[in-house]
Amino acid sequence: MTRQPIHIITIAKMHFSKFFASIAMASGALAALNPQQIADGIKSITAKSQALQAPAQSITVLNAPLIAIGQGPFATLVAGFTDITSTGNTLIAQLAGTGPIQKRGEKEHPRDLVARGPDADLVFGAFREFVAVHQALLNILIGKAGLLEKIPVVGQPVATALRGVEGVVDTIAIDLIGLLQSHAPDVTSDANSLDNTLQLTISKYDSISTGL
Repeated sequence: MTRQPIHIITIAKMHFSKFFASIAMASGALAALNPQQIADGIKSITAKSQALQAPAQSITVLNAPLIAIGQGPFATLVAGFTDITSTGNTLIAQLAGTGPIQKRGEKEHPRDLVARGPDADLVFGAFREFVAVHQALLNILIGKAGLLEKIPVVGQPVATALRGVEGVVDTIAIDLIGLLQSHAPDVTSDANSLDNTLQLTISKYDSISTGL
């Protein structure tokens, strides 16, 4: 079944409605993380993704089957994706009590504050960098998929691990849309672009596992 992209206008009508309800309930709460901490959390995930590019590049028809005994580049990749999912879930839990990021030195009433300024830019920049790095990794895997048509043992573990990453990316993007209101269209666009690449990669490796 085709997954729906993240759309700002339709978020409340989709599975993101609970998110906005939680934002309303937590509107008066103190931020759990400051902008630098959020950016650092995203950068930590980016570094993990960057580190997986070398193993992905090393994939060959000779070392790919080693995943069956927990060795080779695919074993490293699956473990890495699981680590990214775990780290992402930790960040999501910490973001739960974080309110919209406000411009430094803003004097208006808190309800009139807009999520903009250098703090919001810092967090958005970290997210955009993650999207670029993770898409580069996924594109390597897409390119390698053609070598693996006769190695079905590879497909399912990779597809399953990537679904975990996909769920984390979607949730972080939804959180950032609420935190970075002035960047919401760009966050949405970047998240949808990454989601499309994730879905394509998952589809490729699902096909490897089934031989279709």
